[in-house]
Amino acid sequence: MTKALYTLIVVALAGCNTTANLKATPLKQQSIPQVDADRKRCDEWAQKTAAPRTGFAACMIVAGYEAEPEVGSTSQLTRLASLSTPVEPTRALLDILDCDAQARREAESGLGWITIWIRENANWHWKVNGEKRRQFFVDCLKPRGYEFGKT
Repeated sequence: MTKALYTLIVVALAGCNTTANLKATPLKQQSIPQVDADRKRCDEWAQKTAAPRTGFAACMIVAGYEAEPEVGSTSQLTRLASLSTPVEPTRALLDILDCDAQARREAESGLGWITIWIRENANWHWKVNGEKRRQFFVDCLKPRGYEFGKT
């Protein structure tokens, strides 16, 4: 019984980190074989990061695609403002995670500790001050060389 439960948990957690269903729109008229190769390369790279879904999006963004960063601050499509400036996937991942953390802190800055504790410990997908958080995230990433599409 315990072994079956353990296997179920491992399979469920593995499914949470999959990047197979994440969208990435080519911005440089990449061919289908190139898109497949980029997705494979980015998936392999992202699986080595602490945040595989966000890592995959960051890698695809720097490869010349528009992708959703997979963070709590936004569901907007994100791309590099200049495709001619090379950026490492690690830099993009750090930019996205840093701006997301800053946006979360900013959105929660006026909340009391009890409200924050309840939100964190109830395991809800409750986003406090969602619009403020999204705007702070966008304002943080734009000067770093990113642009945003529609949601």
